[in-house]
Amino acid sequence: MKRVISADHVEQAHAAGQNRLEAPRGQTLVTPAAWTAAAQLGVAIELDAPPDPPLPETRAPDLGACAREVDPSGIVLVRGGSVRLGRFDGAGPDRDIGLTDVITARDGSPMTAGVMSWHRKDSFAWALDYDEVDLVLEGVLHIHTDGRVLEGRAGDVFYLPKGSRIVFGTPSRTRVFYVTYPADWAAAGAGLPGRPGNDAR
Repeated sequence: MKRVISADHVEQAHAAGQNRLEAPRGQTLVTPAAWTAAAQLGVAIELDAPPDPPLPETRAPDLGACAREVDPSGIVLVRGGSVRLGRFDGAGPDRDIGLTDVITARDGSPMTAGVMSWHRKDSFAWALDYDEVDLVLEGVLHIHTDGRVLEGRAGDVFYLPKGSRIVFGTPSRTRVFYVTYPADWAAAGAGLPGRPGNDAR
């Protein structure tokens, strides 16, 4: 069975003062979020090194999945029907929010893109340390800001400027495609993917 290196493992290594993790090819699975976290924190993930001692036990994250095709030109095609959302714990353990990053800095992109979904009871506060564009795919998205509620429905697009302090809400359920810029906003002072350092998301 392959060992999984997640963003949590990268964060733990960084917090412990380690600047590299060994991930032997064929023995280790490195998640996309781990690659992004490693780039942002300056932790090298070495694919051709001998195995590390076992990592600390953590709950295996559900990172979601999607079918991707990468053209030699660098163009990435993500099959929309293949996107399976993982569990996003960054908004708090009492929230049931699905989220999967489908494009990240690992693709060489200056932006991160993905899909997230939640129900009314899982609405959450968030402070943006980056710019974000949200396209409502399904349901209704409410953005609460300064005592006002902006409502978007399928096909509507929101631009959320850096510095916004909002509540992501919905009166029923919603599914949203998001693009954040820069991809490495965490390295500029915010939290990592999983978004610690914010109030909720």
